Amino acid sequence: MSFFSAIRVALAALLVNKGRSGLTSLGIVIGISAVIAMVSAGDGARAKLDERLESVGKNLILIRAGARTQQGMVADFTPLTAADAEAIRRQVGHLLVGVAQLQFSQRVATTGTRTWPTSIVGCEPEVLKVRNWKLTNGAFFTEEDMKKMAHVCLIGQTVRKKLFPDKPNPVGQKIRIDRLVLTVVGVLAEKGRSPLGPDQDDQIFVPLTTLQEKLVGEKKVMMILTAVRNENMTERAKEEINRVLREQHHLKPGQDKFDVSSVQEMTELALVVTRVLQILVAVIASISLVVGGIGIMNIMLVSVTERTREIGIRMAVGATPADILTQFLIEAVVLAMVGGVIGITLGIAAAVAIARVAGWDVVISPVIVVLACAVAAAVGVFFGFYPAQKASRLDPIEALRYE
Repeated sequence: MSFFSAIRVALAALLVNKGRSGLTSLGIVIGISAVIAMVSAGDGARAKLDERLESVGKNLILIRAGARTQQGMVADFTPLTAADAEAIRRQVGHLLVGVAQLQFSQRVATTGTRTWPTSIVGCEPEVLKVRNWKLTNGAFFTEEDMKKMAHVCLIGQTVRKKLFPDKPNPVGQKIRIDRLVLTVVGVLAEKGRSPLGPDQDDQIFVPLTTLQEKLVGEKKVMMILTAVRNENMTERAKEEINRVLREQHHLKPGQDKFDVSSVQEMTELALVVTRVLQILVAVIASISLVVGGIGIMNIMLVSVTERTREIGIRMAVGATPADILTQFLIEAVVLAMVGGVIGITLGIAAAVAIARVAGWDVVISPVIVVLACAVAAAVGVFFGFYPAQKASRLDPIEALRYE
């Protein structure tokens, strides 16, 4: 009997009891579909994270006031100062693209007819170089605006859409924040969300001095933002910045009252969570595959018992034990492969659904699909071998007498 004939016979035997065959392969279906769906979701999440990381800047370093615990809570808050930023610029500037101080405040912005709660960011003009931002209209404010505490601002695309939905170029328009009236001097290009979630376009940028003197009334600095010239310099730059800040605040190693971290480092937590979830799903899927494999073994043993007389007839007309072994082994593999194909189909469908809900691209690795087919076949061979071997060892005379 040829290989393809054996497959046809195997399919015919399995279709005799469609319900039983379907239930038997259910474990394989669940295991394969879960693996494909979660691996695809993990790859899609990583791709989306890389995209957001590019929009933020892989070479970015954040220096935040206050020491952080392992849980990310602020344990000892000591404000950063302009002197800290100047010391970093002076001593570590050869490694950095630039240094910019930032301070944040949440306010409601209004144009008279529209209002929108947003984040107000006080910053220095150098932030444009540090973040490598592009403008669609207008220009960034200048050092002269900083000295004059000018009533000017730049807005992100989300703010533009909320406050000036009918004006693609709102340069020259007025925005009121509390009692302060600001003139829009520029509009930033769309940047998207950061790896940690906040919308980078839902911000209004004003000169740092304007925010400090006219809005919040204090000169503390909540963050110093910088970027290394080369990603390979990140760790060296962080060490140098830590050293400078300790000198500035007269601290010993381990007594830090500030946090120096890179954007890439901060996104690693999300990647770790994704990997852990994928491992958990793989473990659960493995259990499901084992259960499915045991189901295949049980059904094949039942099939051997039910078809004992058929086996005796085949042996009587010339079939060898190797032919019987091959036939039942092929049936087990076909049963597992059918479950594998259904599992792959459901897994891809689940991956597409997850991607649409999460808002990232569908990423399905051909390697995972091929591997899933190989695993399904391996399960069929492994768990189908014993029943097939039992069938091949039947005594032809006894098999013919079996009722």
